[in-house]
Amino acid sequence: MASFCLNLTVSSQNITLKMSNITVKQAMDELKSRSGYSFVFSSADVDTGKKISVSSENQSINAVIEQILRGQGLTYEIQGKNIILKKVNVSDQQVPKKNITGSVLDVDGDAIIGANIVVKGTTNGTITDLNGHFSISDVSSNAVLVLSYIGYKDKEIHVNNQSDFKIVLNEDTQALEEVVVVGYGTQKKEVVTAAITSIGADDIAVSPSADVAAGLAGRLSGVIINTRSGEVGNEGTSIFVRGKSTYGSNTEPLYVVDGIARTEEDGILSRMDPNDIESISVLKDASAAIYGSRAANGVILITTKRGKTGLKPTINVSYNHSFAQPTRIVKMADAATYATARNWANITKGLEPTYTEEEIRKFADGSDPLNYPNTDWYRTVQKTWTHQDKANLSLRGGSERVQYFMSGGFLNQGTPFNNGFTYNRQINVRSNLDAKVNDYIKISLDLSAKKLGRVLPRDGSVNGGSMYSHVALNLPTILAKYPGTDLAAPARDGDNPLVQTSGEAGETKTDRWLFNSQANITIDIPWVKGLSLVGSFAYDFYQQKYKQFKNVAYVYNYDQATGEYSKIIVPTISSPSLTVEEKRTENLTGNVRANYHNTFNEVHTIDAFFGFEESKAKSSMLKGYRGNFASGVVPELPFGDSNTQTNDGLWGETARINYFGRAMYDYDNKYMLQFQFRYDGSQNFPKGNRYGFFPGVSAGWTISREAFMSDINWLDNLKIRASWGQMGNDVVDAYQYMVLYGLTAGSVFNGAQVSGLSQKRAPNPNITWEVSNSYDVGIESRFFGGQLSFEFDWFKSRRTNILSKRNASIPAFTGLSLPDENIGIAENQGIEFMIGHQKSVNKDFSYSISGNFTYAKNNVVFSDEAPMAEEYQKAEGHPIGSSLRYKAIGIYSESDMADSNVPKRPGTMAGDIKIWDANGDGEINSLDRIRQDLTDIPQIVYGVNLGITWKQFDLSLLFQGQAKVINTIQETWVDPSSGGAGNLMQWWTEDMWTPENTDGTKPRLGTPNKINGTTFTNINAAFFKLKNAEIGYTLPVAVREKIGVANARVYLSGTNLFSFDHMRGMGIDPEATGSGYGGWALNPQRLINLGVNVSF
Repeated sequence: MASFCLNLTVSSQNITLKMSNITVKQAMDELKSRSGYSFVFSSADVDTGKKISVSSENQSINAVIEQILRGQGLTYEIQGKNIILKKVNVSDQQVPKKNITGSVLDVDGDAIIGANIVVKGTTNGTITDLNGHFSISDVSSNAVLVLSYIGYKDKEIHVNNQSDFKIVLNEDTQALEEVVVVGYGTQKKEVVTAAITSIGADDIAVSPSADVAAGLAGRLSGVIINTRSGEVGNEGTSIFVRGKSTYGSNTEPLYVVDGIARTEEDGILSRMDPNDIESISVLKDASAAIYGSRAANGVILITTKRGKTGLKPTINVSYNHSFAQPTRIVKMADAATYATARNWANITKGLEPTYTEEEIRKFADGSDPLNYPNTDWYRTVQKTWTHQDKANLSLRGGSERVQYFMSGGFLNQGTPFNNGFTYNRQINVRSNLDAKVNDYIKISLDLSAKKLGRVLPRDGSVNGGSMYSHVALNLPTILAKYPGTDLAAPARDGDNPLVQTSGEAGETKTDRWLFNSQANITIDIPWVKGLSLVGSFAYDFYQQKYKQFKNVAYVYNYDQATGEYSKIIVPTISSPSLTVEEKRTENLTGNVRANYHNTFNEVHTIDAFFGFEESKAKSSMLKGYRGNFASGVVPELPFGDSNTQTNDGLWGETARINYFGRAMYDYDNKYMLQFQFRYDGSQNFPKGNRYGFFPGVSAGWTISREAFMSDINWLDNLKIRASWGQMGNDVVDAYQYMVLYGLTAGSVFNGAQVSGLSQKRAPNPNITWEVSNSYDVGIESRFFGGQLSFEFDWFKSRRTNILSKRNASIPAFTGLSLPDENIGIAENQGIEFMIGHQKSVNKDFSYSISGNFTYAKNNVVFSDEAPMAEEYQKAEGHPIGSSLRYKAIGIYSESDMADSNVPKRPGTMAGDIKIWDANGDGEINSLDRIRQDLTDIPQIVYGVNLGITWKQFDLSLLFQGQAKVINTIQETWVDPSSGGAGNLMQWWTEDMWTPENTDGTKPRLGTPNKINGTTFTNINAAFFKLKNAEIGYTLPVAVREKIGVANARVYLSGTNLFSFDHMRGMGIDPEATGSGYGGWALNPQRLINLGVNVSF
């Protein structure tokens, strides 16, 4: 008896093999070059000369083996890397056989069409029909069914005595990642040569945050995301792809939705309904060159959900109710602490204390709240919890001819104020339709719209120098409202935050409408295999209406002698006024592409396209103001005083024209080479500089497919790749090459003052694009049947032609300003990696854990800055946006003050910040300011994601962190100095220097203020936080059938649950850095969420 063994290369990846009219031996030989198992069998049992056909499109190794051996009466068993083939035993054939039937569903209860079902170890099998049903004859009771389908995890079911089955397959996350969205198309992940990070629908929808962008933090390698505020509808989420690479005006990535570039100022990502999103991909290297002049800061590709062929109409309903509160509330000094600190500030200046010990005692014990109050203004003005409601209803399905996805969503958020009239609301609707006209023509129509409405107190934004500055600066020794009443007392500047946040004082209302439409047509050219023509046309409309009404408001004085209250007008608003503003934007985009995709001799694949695109945009703004309203009853412009009216407006139009293309060659998924380009034209620049060419080149080598790697059975995939590309940045003020004129009223003609036009800016006829040269080298690997994966990238970008002003001046009498010039240079480089592990322990339990890490450091190479006496003060060689500050090295002691060898600034006193003499000249002056090495943009970000599934339960945890970052606290806020500026943080008083605490680590209070411009206010903003957690329960199939639903899941989730950082004692979330107000901003929100998802 002869036998033979074929040593084959295997990969856990699915296999594509299409051959017709070949022998079993030839099929085995072809599989040998693509696989890794060893066939072990007796030559007498297998007819290797039998003619067969094999058609496998991205199928499992089992499916391919079964096609090769079909009809030979064989069984097989996989042991390690060996496939043992045997003839069917006669005794096995004598076991009673029966017919079995069943259906195969996904977790949503939808039928899976074309799923493979085979009796394990045999070639007896079938596939599911259009309803997901199947039937197999001659199955023994001791048999095992093996189910498989592309994009889903294989499953084994023991037959036993059962004859009818309802089987649910779970999605295989790794398999779903096999197709990656790239610019103007998709590519198989195994042939992608670019650094692209992707995230799917399930991970996008898991966060209860109303801001989709904020929910992505910690999930995408190479993407730095921070939520700067908790203001509903305006979270201020910042996104940097691989860090900040320019000190020019535009640092935002480009957003592309379903192939059309759109602007984030319209909330295209942050305000999307997460239930509408299928996937998000981020182009981080040369792959972004296909978007040319707008891609220098990276590209974010958003793909929305569409219908599915063969999917019966499926209705999905989701509802979430969240309890929201700021992650922290700034801890201000209470009345007694403030009074004590104020006394020490007086004492250090040689003044008498402001408060007596008896008064401080009364502030502390609350015995006389009318005269000696203890007001916590934060907790007085805002609620402990607010509410958020989110709901979504969608319909999805499709036939061979028509596929559809339609959805509607609603969001209602309460604001933190104790007033009841402020809110943020949003309505989203979407319809994506696809139709197959005939075998060669397909069309689609996408429509979406959203309405956003927000009402805030009269001062508008709650961040920055408006609402929360008033809350922070009011003293705790001032009464908020009289005991036993709702009457507000006069506070700082005669106003009162309780009044400022009330409807009586007015409101700021913003309504926004956004409409997106897109029509596509695809024509397959029948006489040229692989050739198709694609056309797309999109129309977007955006409108915003802003209305701010400031009404007179009142506080009350109380006469303790008579017990009477007298109403007085708040002095900050003497009469009602109204500001209205309306903005409109229209965008038209059209493109056509010729696509070609074909594979020759099963191993040579060419994928190419060439396209043309043109876009136009119109924008306008109209603004009006009137004051001195006779009454606040009708807040409309005609009812204001015409003598106070002002108006403003603008209108603009821009256009772009582009040619773009890509060509990729792939040899047997082993060697890949890709070239792409974009030739962009923009009217933002003069004719001579209007067009730019932006190329990108990348290559990849899948080493694991080489013959010399065939014996490494634990290695599934190993690929190295490299890329270089040029991208541009044309998001600058338009027409800077032209003379700018402005309307002036100061001219004199014939002895009278007249209005006229005068030149405002010198033109720059040579202005052009910023250019980014991007370099990337990466490695991708996967081990142990996909259980372990790892990716690593090194990257560098060099930005040239950055627009900035020269260090020069124009005489003031000319009235001109300097133009921007392309003179700046900056660099950014770093590393990033991802590592993941997943395993199904048994049918009931599986788990996954993954992590990502990014380090990105930038520096200014050249900026035309003022000459500095010291080299270390130059911006060059330091991070973009780094500031000049005195280095704080401690607190001046009494002995320091007596020592003339200790350098100090004029007016310095014991207890002031001690400054480092940077240049060693024995003096402290402006030459001792040093350039900082950190900014409010983290150089290190990372995330850890854990998932566990046990029976019907699932648990997910997301941890997010950042490092090498600072938060600069507002200096005029933390130190009230002479007492006029307002309260101070409790943190300051806990170890403050006083004559009785000379070892204090925080400086004394009082003037002259010596903390300004020092590193003392630079706080380490590193953190490690539980960003998101969710636990869910999915009803079993039997229960769902009884209640008549396809799927039902309930869950409890939360976001921003806790944080380990250096700012807890201040009550400031370190992620809220970058606002410029260091604590005046409302901290990001913590959400505790209850949700349910039901499918029919």
